[in-house]
Amino acid sequence: MTQAPGLDLGRPRDVGELFRDSLLLYARHFGLLLLIAAAVIAPVQLVVSGIGLEALTSAYREDSSLARTGIPVAVSFLVATPLITAATIFVLRSLANGEQPGAGRSLQEALDVFAPLFGAVVLAAAGIALGLFAFLIPGLYLAVRWYFVTQTVMIDGLRGSKALARSWDVVQDAFWRTFAILLLANLATAVPGILILAPLSAAAAAADREAVLLVGEIVAESLTTPFIALVTTLLFYDLRLRKASVAEVD
Repeated sequence: MTQAPGLDLGRPRDVGELFRDSLLLYARHFGLLLLIAAAVIAPVQLVVSGIGLEALTSAYREDSSLARTGIPVAVSFLVATPLITAATIFVLRSLANGEQPGAGRSLQEALDVFAPLFGAVVLAAAGIALGLFAFLIPGLYLAVRWYFVTQTVMIDGLRGSKALARSWDVVQDAFWRTFAILLLANLATAVPGILILAPLSAAAAAADREAVLLVGEIVAESLTTPFIALVTTLLFYDLRLRKASVAEVD
């Protein structure tokens, strides 16, 4: 089969190309990526926030407690984002092989590696949390060095501490470039997220129903998470290629 036009995972990309290619892929496969993200985020949010934190049945709560904000963020970090990223990686690899992936197959591939993926993400989360509690900067440093744990599990087939070590290795000598790109990707998705949540937050307050805000959070997260997954996965391939090139020169 011929390779998907415009998609080559075997070449390095500068910052502009990373974002341009991610935007093009996001636009071309918007429906697929949104379906994948919503299929993960909606049930997770409904169970955790809707039922567990009573957002489906409670009146609008203007003040957020630590539990109401921290628990959904933790579940997203440990479960939803890794699953969506893993499914997105399968989409990219399929497109690079000239294949047309479906949402069901992509999610199944992600679920097949969820056990080792969850284990590696928990290890990274524990180290990052210790770094944040000890002092903020070490936690941020570890978050960047271990950001690609999902990619190392899904693409390199590594498990446990080896997945963390591989992520650490590919970021070596490219920390500040990686940090800047990750920051830009998250800032780029923060704006549309705010634009979605602001009117729904006002609607939730007017209706005095927390469920309205929950819908907005599900929509915002479903729209933004795939874009970050695209950028970071293309960045991971880029970092691997650059590191391999340096190793060949040495």
